[in-house]
Amino acid sequence: MSNEKEKINQQDSYPFEIRDNCLYVTTVSKRGSSTTKVCNFVPRIVSEKTVDDGAVVEKTLVLSGIHVDGSILPKIEVTSADLSNFNWLLDKWGAKCIIEVGQSRKDYLRYYILTTSESAEQLTEYHVTGWKKINGEWHFLLPKAPFGKGSCQRQLTEGLQESTNQSTAPNVQLKGKLQHYCGADIFDLYDLIDAYHLYEKPPASDHIIQPLVAFTFLTPLNEFMRQAGCMPKFVLFLTGRTGTRKSTLTALFLSFFGQFSSSDLPMSFRDTANSIIVNSFSLKDVLTCIDDFYPSDNAEMKKLNATAQSVMRAYGDRTGRARLRSDSTLMESRPPQGNAIITGELNPDVGESGTARYFALELKEEDVDLGSLSVCQNEAVDGAYRRTMYAYTEWIKRRYLCDDSHVEKLRDKLFNWHKTYRNDYYHHNQTCHGRLPEIVACLMIGMRFFLQFLKEHQVISQEDQDVELELFRKELYALADLQSACVEQDKPVNIFIRKLYALMEGGKVLVTDRNRPDSFDPYPPGYIGCQDEDYYYFNKDLAHSAVKKLCAEQGESFPVSAKALVKALAEEKLIKTTASGNTVSVRYCGKNMRFIALDKSKAEQMIGSE
Repeated sequence: MSNEKEKINQQDSYPFEIRDNCLYVTTVSKRGSSTTKVCNFVPRIVSEKTVDDGAVVEKTLVLSGIHVDGSILPKIEVTSADLSNFNWLLDKWGAKCIIEVGQSRKDYLRYYILTTSESAEQLTEYHVTGWKKINGEWHFLLPKAPFGKGSCQRQLTEGLQESTNQSTAPNVQLKGKLQHYCGADIFDLYDLIDAYHLYEKPPASDHIIQPLVAFTFLTPLNEFMRQAGCMPKFVLFLTGRTGTRKSTLTALFLSFFGQFSSSDLPMSFRDTANSIIVNSFSLKDVLTCIDDFYPSDNAEMKKLNATAQSVMRAYGDRTGRARLRSDSTLMESRPPQGNAIITGELNPDVGESGTARYFALELKEEDVDLGSLSVCQNEAVDGAYRRTMYAYTEWIKRRYLCDDSHVEKLRDKLFNWHKTYRNDYYHHNQTCHGRLPEIVACLMIGMRFFLQFLKEHQVISQEDQDVELELFRKELYALADLQSACVEQDKPVNIFIRKLYALMEGGKVLVTDRNRPDSFDPYPPGYIGCQDEDYYYFNKDLAHSAVKKLCAEQGESFPVSAKALVKALAEEKLIKTTASGNTVSVRYCGKNMRFIALDKSKAEQMIGSE
């Protein structure tokens, strides 16, 4: 307390005076000078903090002081915009801190506080992770690891490397559920070997672990993938029934960027879509998780599907929502900047477009090796994976970011690899959705960088690198082919035909014989059209309405209108078209009527293939 009082007394300068821990000001007028009391406390600026959240840079003042009763006022943060109105005073220091009556007293107090800034410490705090160029040098931002669980490090060994500028490392602070993110500043060869064992002796089947490894080591490249115009625009979706250890496995890979377990993952589907996307902006170039997509009933299904749709589109488009400030000026956009794993017991109903924005991995109980999983968890708790990621980002920095010309070469390398891998998969599967080759290309780049990193640290040989990359390519292509089939099934036309066949087979709708005698009722209950040997002739509005109703009863949504559906059916060449449009004129029960003519053989071929 004596130190604080000494600092306060040093601030006693004309026209201000400190008496008994109260602030006074001397004013001069025609009548002479007079000294009046300003407030019953003496504040000072402890530090001036620059806060960078990745979109906006703001100044924040850290204040402290002393009260008339001799107690030290706690340190508080006040934005420069809020300093003048003093609304913060009651909220942060309480009712005992009183400013004397009169607007001029507030003006004097504000002026006095600003005069104390000369001795204030200048700080910069970052509320965002990932790559940031600071004073001409690239830094990979992560909070420092706290002492305690998971902060232990290996005993120094030969070949150990550590940061040469730990004292000048940027100060990174994350709040709330993001506080488990933290980095390392030291590593040795054993850490890299442990990371390779995660790949070589995996805790789950190769078709699960290999894409997760590729995705993890792709993530720190996001900044430069964005600069190259090929940023990852998808999420990884890990599905499996309860008890398959989806969350445990996900926490293992998040441990490359912090201290995580299955019970403290950063986000879940119980959070709002807006909060998920806001947090995703702060988590730049790091991996995160949105846990537990599992609706308990139809009402919750609709809600979680909406959240999933928002998340898929945010990551799939990498664009933030446009927002206005109170003065109608445009706020900075805040799109997701890292990569995300979603876990769930079933896939969300997000349509063809949403499905194309995620890459699915199905985890089964027999896929998990509990012994290996336990070993990997111990390595994660010890911090081996965080130290490996530190080594990886330092390697990227040393090899590719030493100057602007090297950064440009990195962008060119990423762009060319992305183009090569994208084209290669497209030639392998030319009927796939256009987003799928880009997903494959990104994962191939992630795996290539991971293996190259290990090779240059002599953990594996060049031959090992080439063999493993080719094995991964084959595994990834097989997974991508399955994903392509899933995207195909989620096309509106495929959903329409599946549901329509289910309705007809269940007797919920009726398709009459086109050539039936006129004496029969032409429009019996459930009627939606007629048929002949080659075609179903549907009334488009009745058929669309029946399918939409069935989807709603099943807790799903049918995403397109009747008009858009007919257009899609025509584009897929599933219906007969004419020069005049996508419907045909059919003579039915003595009348000419217009129907959509669905080709039976093509529709049945589609149903059979699914």
